[in-house]
This record gives sequence, C-alpha cells and structure tokens, in this order.
Amino acid sequence: MADADRILVRLEEGPGSVTVHLDGGESLTVAPDALPANLPAIGGSLGSPLVHELRAAAARKLAARDLLALLDRKRWTTVRLRERLLGRGHPETAVEAVLLQAERQGLHADRDFADAFCRDALRHKQVGRMWLESRLRQKGIDAGLAADVAARHLPSDREHEVALEAAASRWRREGAADARALGRVQRFLISRGFPCAMANRAARATQPADSACNSDAEGPS
Repeated sequence: MADADRILVRLEEGPGSVTVHLDGGESLTVAPDALPANLPAIGGSLGSPLVHELRAAAARKLAARDLLALLDRKRWTTVRLRERLLGRGHPETAVEAVLLQAERQGLHADRDFADAFCRDALRHKQVGRMWLESRLRQKGIDAGLAADVAARHLPSDREHEVALEAAASRWRREGAADARALGRVQRFLISRGFPCAMANRAARATQPADSACNSDAEGPS
C-alpha cells in the first residue's frame, strides 16, 4: 500500500503498545514511546511522512517481539540474531534498530555472550586460549573481542595449569609412555588450543615416571 494521506480512525491501547487504526483497514501496532507527537485527532488526516513513520515503528515493534522471544530461550551473538530476524522477514532497518536498543538496555551484548561461553567451556573442557578464540569467532564474535575475553578468562598462568591438567588426563588414556605416546599427548594438547611450546612442556612435565623415553628420544617438539 502506497504512503498516501490516510485518515486516523481510532487508537487502541494495549499492554505496552498502541494500535493505530487507519482508513482502509490498516492497523499498525507500535510501542507507546514510538507514537508520533504530531499525530492528529481521531478523524484527522495523516500525511505520507507520518504514515511512513508509523509503519517503521510497527516494523520495529514486530522485530523487537521476535528478538525478545529469541533472547528468552538462550544467549545469541549479534550476528546470529541478525540472521534470524532477517530470515523471518523483518526489514533491515528495523532489525538494526532493535539490536541497538537491546544492547543499550543491557538485554544483549556480544561481550556477555563471550563471557558466558568461556565460563561454560572451561567448566567442562580443558582447553587453551586459542580454542576459545576460535570457537567465539565461529559463532560471530569479533576477533578482537574474542581475544580479549579469552585472555581474561584464561590468563597465561592459568592456561599453563589447565594444560598440565589436560596432559595428565591424556596420559592416563595412553597405554604406553614412550616417545610415540609423548608425541600423541603433545598433538592432543595443540588440538585443544594450547601453544606448541606450552603443550610440549606440559606433556613432558606430566609424563609418567616409569617412561621408557629418554633425552635423545623425546618425540616431536
């Protein structure tokens, strides 16, 4: 429907919303604070710019409803929320507006998502900082933010402790403690996101005392 002049038929107030009924059967539900201050009295005429403003406000209201429903179920990154809302047919301008508003109101932030992800991951997995960063980037977190959050949750000294724990756990699964087993433990730690040097130190530091390895057969470094 084109943005021609319209007649305001009636206003209907609801919980957290106002529905504007126009002639021709069009109804636009907006947030109370999005109701234009220059809205005419019942029976008055709305010009094209005012009709456009109301339609944009109604689009934001619908996008906000779906956004809150998504956030009520679990945490999301901004990238994934944007994808979901656009996939549901919401206009891009409405999606960007409600995402910004949600962040301003403290309802959503990528940093909060990243913090929660790191806490949960470290509670259940023995992983290094690079593993955390990689997973956060895969989920749509900016690389700089991912690095900052991962470093706060896993500073170098703590990362070394976790590497030792992961190495000790892996050694218990090995059937031998020779040079080949040492190499497997090292590669396992690297695959979990620990730096190569840290992985090598942790693997050797936790190697069983009855190891058959010696100084000239320590495996890959």
